[in-house]
Amino acid sequence: SGSIPEFFQLMKRQFTEEEWRVIKSMKNEWLQLDMFHRHWALKESFIKAIGVGIGFDLQRIEFNVSPVELEVGKTYNETIIFLDGEEEKEWTFEETRLDDFHYIAVALGKSGEFGKNHSGVIPTNKTAFTILTFNDLVTSAIPLAPEDPACWESFCSRQEMPARQSCNPR
Repeated sequence: SGSIPEFFQLMKRQFTEEEWRVIKSMKNEWLQLDMFHRHWALKESFIKAIGVGIGFDLQRIEFNVSPVELEVGKTYNETIIFLDGEEEKEWTFEETRLDDFHYIAVALGKSGEFGKNHSGVIPTNKTAFTILTFNDLVTSAIPLAPEDPACWESFCSRQEMPARQSCNPR
């Protein structure tokens, strides 16, 4: 396993100089990695919202994160995005810190409920994120097809890792 600086070097092209300045301004490597993950969540939320693939040049977008520290369980929307150096005022990003290791960022376009007229912490009476268990998700699920025991047996008999193809020259 590599070091955090080595990882940052690999990811260098995914962030702007200003984003790296903010990431590296954190007190220690673990806080830097934490800020890296926050920026990554923001970039990913925007890419998913506009529906483009991972081929998008992530240096075209720059986030000015605010506030620097997010309190666990609160939802914020002060972070600003710049696209090709210009602020994209119609975009709002709701950010939540779930715990010490996980950020959530949701990109909202012009129709977002919390637009540019609202800033700061989103009111606490607004439902934030709810953590669902697997059972919560499948309780009301309906099978698409009848259960096929042979399919399950076939799945269970598969190797965990795909076998390497051996090269047998003739």
